[in-house]
Amino acid sequence: MVALLGRNGAGKTTFLKTIMGLVRACQGRVILDGVDITALPSYRIARLGIGYVPQGRGLFPELTVLENLKTGMRDRRDKGSLERVLDLFPLLRDRLGQKAGTLSGGEQQALAIARTLLQKPRILLLDEPTTGLMPLIVERLKEVIRELNSRGMAILLVEEKVPFALSLAHRVYFMVKGKMTFSAPKEEVASREDILLKYLGVQG
Repeated sequence: MVALLGRNGAGKTTFLKTIMGLVRACQGRVILDGVDITALPSYRIARLGIGYVPQGRGLFPELTVLENLKTGMRDRRDKGSLERVLDLFPLLRDRLGQKAGTLSGGEQQALAIARTLLQKPRILLLDEPTTGLMPLIVERLKEVIRELNSRGMAILLVEEKVPFALSLAHRVYFMVKGKMTFSAPKEEVASREDILLKYLGVQG
């Protein structure tokens, strides 16, 4: 699990969108399993195993929870995958017939992640997943992310809450004005406040 940190406007979200083909790269390449996927359309990148949970969640507010989940399913007859996702997010089980736009912030974030997991990604891109969430929900989200990673899913986490990111990531990268300027194991970052002050202007 890798955390990508940086000040507001550093280019973190643009970086994730570029990986997903939502923003076209002006230089450089995106390589997956030794294959250049830079120019592929987003739907093909998703089918290759990269899942993206955008900042703002990107749900269909007028569709029900179940209808939103089904938009992430390649095979809507695959009840097993749906059940596994609902086991991971049991709070959604009682909301299946409810419109997504009426859910709380935590429930919407759970739905956004659950929908992406139904695509069965090998790599999960999470953009600011804790935004607007209460501390109790943040702790539950941390458990879910850690569980997904323990099952073998690679995760790239963009996050503004530094303690949250450091509690999960194995390695941390810092972005400044669109460029990766520094990286280190999370233990080194956590033990050196000068790094956080230099690249984020905050203390751990």
